[in-house]
Amino acid sequence: MSRTYSQTIDYLYNSRPYGQIKYGLYRIRELLERLGNPQKACPIVHITGTNGKGSVAATIATVLTFHGLKTGLNISPHIVSFRERIQLDGHFIKEDEVVHLLEEMQPALEKMDAKGEEYSPSFFEVVTAMSFMYYREKQADVAVVEVGLGGRFDASNIIDSALVSIITSVGLDHMNILGDSEEKIAFEKSGIIKSGCPIVTGVTRPSVLRVIEETARNLNSPLYAYWRDFNATGRSYSTNDNIFDYYGDRTLENLHINLTGEHQTMNAAISLKALELSFGRLGLEMREEALRKALGRIFWPGRFEVMHVQGKEIVLDGAHNPEAAKVLKKTVERYYPGQRLTILFGSLDDKDFESNIRALAPVADRVVVCRVPNHRSVHPENVAGVWKRYASNVEYIDSYREALDSLLKGGEKRFLICGSLYLVSELRNILTGVKEYAGRR
Repeated sequence: MSRTYSQTIDYLYNSRPYGQIKYGLYRIRELLERLGNPQKACPIVHITGTNGKGSVAATIATVLTFHGLKTGLNISPHIVSFRERIQLDGHFIKEDEVVHLLEEMQPALEKMDAKGEEYSPSFFEVVTAMSFMYYREKQADVAVVEVGLGGRFDASNIIDSALVSIITSVGLDHMNILGDSEEKIAFEKSGIIKSGCPIVTGVTRPSVLRVIEETARNLNSPLYAYWRDFNATGRSYSTNDNIFDYYGDRTLENLHINLTGEHQTMNAAISLKALELSFGRLGLEMREEALRKALGRIFWPGRFEVMHVQGKEIVLDGAHNPEAAKVLKKTVERYYPGQRLTILFGSLDDKDFESNIRALAPVADRVVVCRVPNHRSVHPENVAGVWKRYASNVEYIDSYREALDSLLKGGEKRFLICGSLYLVSELRNILTGVKEYAGRR
């Protein structure tokens, strides 16, 4: 049957249940085999990590594109549009291409669905397969692929080898699935390491790094660790322009990157080390002029993104786990020293939102809590109750639209939206006037 784009998105979200996690690789393996194993069509840079993987993915993809390589980028979740999940050379997949790819997949999906729920591919598995099909069809030179969850049993981990694998960071998130300690989570994320393929990591805590080292050693995979094998130092920080020096195979000074936050210096270093390895394995040279241009042109919305709307300065940052919340607090203190901000906050029910609140409380002046546009949203009254333990000026407004409107009409000149990437995504689209149907429930 022929579908429109909106019908295709509805099908993906409702018939391939979105948010339902199906761990294991046997479904994606069968699906890709039925589709001719498109994951083998081009070299892949594979990225996992509790935080930072998106920034690293966007940086690497941008640099590769600026070197003239036809570069795919596969990310999740999206902020701007579903089409953002599958990109080529910085451009989102087109609506008709999404429809076309799903139609091509439909016979394989129907055969697998007929075998029962256990064999029915999930939303993420279908979209992962779709991205591999797209890069094969477009004859991409390389694809940068971000893990959805964990690593070992993530659908993206169906690849046999990697140009380079990356573990950006390890923190406590998705503990009900990945484990209740950083060491256990590191083991799951180390599952993306491939035999003989280099691995780059930003992990520095010794007990966690040892887990990664052991996996790399067992697979004879060379490991490059931040501060030990490469590093970076910041020179200055301003909104949309961090200046840093990089020390790796070569020293590069006064690099400007348009991602905001001290932590982006480390993310940039991880990206550059992975790029050095990638270019080397491709038999190509990383050109400094192209690199410098690329670092100033990275598109990565919703991560300490500063917007100006109706005379207000609005900062958007997902910060949906404790480590990310701590980084956000430090970033606010760096860029708005001595100031406390009004915060619009919401959370999903699988997040440790009390730890996030505790981390952000020192930079909060007034707090407005709202519902996240997702079926897993925590009721704002419950979240507000936790905020009141740490801040004095707290209220809740159930509707995220009404909460945003109240702040736009209020007296504050600046406020921060955080706590959930879903909340940031929806409110960002309202602020920018984006009308595209997102499909989320």
